[in-house]
Amino acid sequence: MDNQCAPFQNSKKNKFMNAKKRPLQSKEFYKHKKFKSNKDFNIVTLFKTELQRILINSNELNTTITDIQPYGSRISGLNISDSDVDFNINYVSKSSAKNVIKSFANKLRQSQVFIKVFPLIGAKIPIIKCTHLNTGVDCDISFNNISAVHNSHLLNHILSMDYRIKPVLMKLKIWAKNIGLINTNGFSSYSFYWLGLFIMQVLGLLPAIRDLQKSVPEILVGQWNCAFSKKPQEDIVKKQETLSENDILNTFYKYYSNFDFNKFVISPYTGYPLLKTDFENVEQLPDELWRYKQFYKENQECQKLLFLGSCPFKMYTQDPFQHNVNITARVTPKVFEKFINACAELKTKNNLS
Repeated sequence: MDNQCAPFQNSKKNKFMNAKKRPLQSKEFYKHKKFKSNKDFNIVTLFKTELQRILINSNELNTTITDIQPYGSRISGLNISDSDVDFNINYVSKSSAKNVIKSFANKLRQSQVFIKVFPLIGAKIPIIKCTHLNTGVDCDISFNNISAVHNSHLLNHILSMDYRIKPVLMKLKIWAKNIGLINTNGFSSYSFYWLGLFIMQVLGLLPAIRDLQKSVPEILVGQWNCAFSKKPQEDIVKKQETLSENDILNTFYKYYSNFDFNKFVISPYTGYPLLKTDFENVEQLPDELWRYKQFYKENQECQKLLFLGSCPFKMYTQDPFQHNVNITARVTPKVFEKFINACAELKTKNNLS
């Protein structure tokens, strides 16, 4: 990336490894695996305690850890029995990110609490991948990635809005994983959730994220507002009580098999599709996207930071908070076509007009 364009920023083990090689089942989403010693410890709490003990008092490289917070599926409530545990470490340092992350990785190795410690410093979002020795559960650690923490809490709140949301998202994730849509060259679980949630916005089951932000104080991460109202959305939740989970799933297959991805952007923030051409002439974007308009003016020379510059492929799904981020940027044409064909197949199979 152009230097001037800085981005925003044991047997037990075998059991977990083998679980990833077979098709997922719906019941796995309802298991919450816990580590047992003299008493039960929630696995997230256990991992956080271990990370604090190993890292928090480290004064190496003039680095100060300001916070360690969990995020991901175990916080959103969309985890399965062997889901990774994700943590974000906020820190300040006079040393380079590369050296800081290497130092943290060395500390984790030396602790012998975590094994298979691999720092992925060259990744778009640098992380340390490791495995907790006593439980065999994998752990991913990112850095100064506080927006991911807010995203996870937003998903968790959305699940509370309607009893159909969680089972629909779970079924979609199982389907996507089992046919190979969720992988390193395709969708992330997070991006696939938002495809499902966008359908529920279109159906009137969920409010647009902009509506959740209207009456609450801002929480800025960079220049992006990550705040949202946690009050019950009774006027939205009760609009479509007659729709079953299968109705929502069928709408998903039908909608995306017909969606014009060449022309439109999926925008959970607004709750409706946006024209790609409007991102080329940002003054045509809706007024509610004023933050992106401002961001564009400040960064228009840095193409990789702009929404349309974030992806060489055709699929664009706007992050609900960070409006210059395309959360389906890594979906290759091969996976994209597989997704469209799978939706069309189910549309035909279910006789959806």
